[in-house]
Amino acid sequence: MARYAGGGKNTVEGCQSIDVLRWHKLDYLRSPQLFSWVWTRDGEREASINVETQYHSVTLKYRSRSYGEDWSDVEQGIAVAWTPCRFGGERPWFVCSVRSNDVYCGRRVTKLYSAGRLFACRICYRLTYASQQESVLHRGLGKSQKIRMRLGGSPNMSEEFPDKPKGMHWRTYERLRWVHDVAEERSTIGLRSFVERLGRRFRRT
Repeated sequence: MARYAGGGKNTVEGCQSIDVLRWHKLDYLRSPQLFSWVWTRDGEREASINVETQYHSVTLKYRSRSYGEDWSDVEQGIAVAWTPCRFGGERPWFVCSVRSNDVYCGRRVTKLYSAGRLFACRICYRLTYASQQESVLHRGLGKSQKIRMRLGGSPNMSEEFPDKPKGMHWRTYERLRWVHDVAEERSTIGLRSFVERLGRRFRRT
């Protein structure tokens, strides 16, 4: 089925992906299967692919196009590697099958991304996580606010740190408080650095 390839997205959050562990949990890998995998956004169907699975491989079939080009049919085979788990059983991995600069990747990964015509690992597509592109100021502030809300408090940093929720172990609460304080300090350092750079810019003008 149709999907766009690429589009200038450079974060894992901005790309459609397939997850081998999710397919394993849905029991799609143990025996031959044929199914359609659908991505949605805001409840609307965005794209889909047809998938054929075997124990040691999956085959993806879809139509793809880059901006300004015609649609083309794509059939991509991806190897599936299995490794033993410590307490019994096996877990699967996708083996990234693309070539970059004439070098075969072959990495074992959980997810493959559609940042180009083929599905490949985030290393091949040089994808980063959205949080890595945030400034130190916003990254630390966001983490602090998430911890506050997890504890049932407000994201407003001017309010007192939330009390320990009922049923939460004190060790967990103290660990979250420590992570919060470190993130808040990073945010403060980022804000101080930003103000200093802004001041130097104004002095030059």
